[in-house]
Amino acid sequence: MRRSLAGLVVALLALAAVGARPAHARPTGAALPGLEAFDEAMAALLRKWDVPGAGLAVARKDKLILVRGYGLASKERSEPVTPTSLFRLASLSKTVTAVAVLQLVQEHRLGLDDKVLPLLGETGPRSDRITDPRVRDITVRHLLQHAGGFDRARSGDAVFPPGAVDAARRQGGALPPDCATVLRDALERRLDFAPGERFAYSNLGYCILGRIVERVTGTRYETHVRERVLEPAGAGRMRIGRTREAAEDEVSYYDHRGARLAKAVPGVATHLVARPYGTFAMETMDAFGGWIGAPADYLRFILAIDGRRGPARLDAAMLAEMTKPSGLAIKPGGDEEPQGEGAWYGLGIRVRDLPNGMNLWHGGSLPGTNAHAMRTADGVVWVVAVNGRPENRARFRADLVNALWAAKAWVKRWPDGDVFPSPR
Repeated sequence: MRRSLAGLVVALLALAAVGARPAHARPTGAALPGLEAFDEAMAALLRKWDVPGAGLAVARKDKLILVRGYGLASKERSEPVTPTSLFRLASLSKTVTAVAVLQLVQEHRLGLDDKVLPLLGETGPRSDRITDPRVRDITVRHLLQHAGGFDRARSGDAVFPPGAVDAARRQGGALPPDCATVLRDALERRLDFAPGERFAYSNLGYCILGRIVERVTGTRYETHVRERVLEPAGAGRMRIGRTREAAEDEVSYYDHRGARLAKAVPGVATHLVARPYGTFAMETMDAFGGWIGAPADYLRFILAIDGRRGPARLDAAMLAEMTKPSGLAIKPGGDEEPQGEGAWYGLGIRVRDLPNGMNLWHGGSLPGTNAHAMRTADGVVWVVAVNGRPENRARFRADLVNALWAAKAWVKRWPDGDVFPSPR
């Protein structure tokens, strides 16, 4: 029954693609025998949604069993996606930031319940400009849990235009608006709710966490995270992306068919731009959405968090903190990911409790980008990234996640072996 249901989902994806553009060339990379369902699901997904390309890495029992590129990294140059192609990882960056923060807690350089304002020091707002006394109650834990008091459904997302541009003008900050300018402005204004009261997904909270990492370590966020989190995990190719300049091996990004050019962020460009190339500034998004990497790079990072592969980044106590229930309700709707029964947002990771363990995951989305990382309770890990975002992004995300679950269920017998490439 399990295989029949999974096969039906894959077949429906393929059926929905009838009449779409022809399938791309065969996938690049390597896969052990018996995993053909993943190739079929990804090919059907790209056809159905008219997305140029994707990268996928799958591991089981801490061994890489599939590392693939599908479709095109660049339509203009007809370049295929390869296993080493770099993608914008969007909000998968939040888990990276959370691990960096929890490492500092583990080293007793920071406390989860430390108040944020003293940690920020001169990076934060002047005391006489704080208008809401509740700002003084925000803790590191609140920010990791998206419970700092910022609700983008009420006040807009402070890190993106128009709010970020308005903040830069009020603060006399540079353009494009940087994180320090935006957080200073936000902390001078009224909060949307009392810190710790509820969950409201917040890019701003993780922007603040990045600055806390810098203040505690005395090192630039990117430098610290690469040296202390990613390189020891074998994921040293990951880096902060750039808005209009591609890194070596980075894919090109594409808006949905029929999308119009849009106004650029001041300081990035003065003319209309394709939305993936100027309606936001990657350089200012480091801690909440700025990382780029290949899916296999990010998969290495996931496996290193608890030492399943490579030296553990977090000890058992920190892992327990990262995944324990927050007690905060998550409102459905909008951009918020559906959680399902028994699920919550921990510290930088989404968690669902099951009889045989926990599913751990995070998603990410930007114009031209969609990414998803999952570690299942029974030991399968996948990371997928695509270089397009269809107009109906919620439906596309659901199709992407469902296709991978269906492919997993379709595997008759998991192969032995390991195709992990050597880190570059």
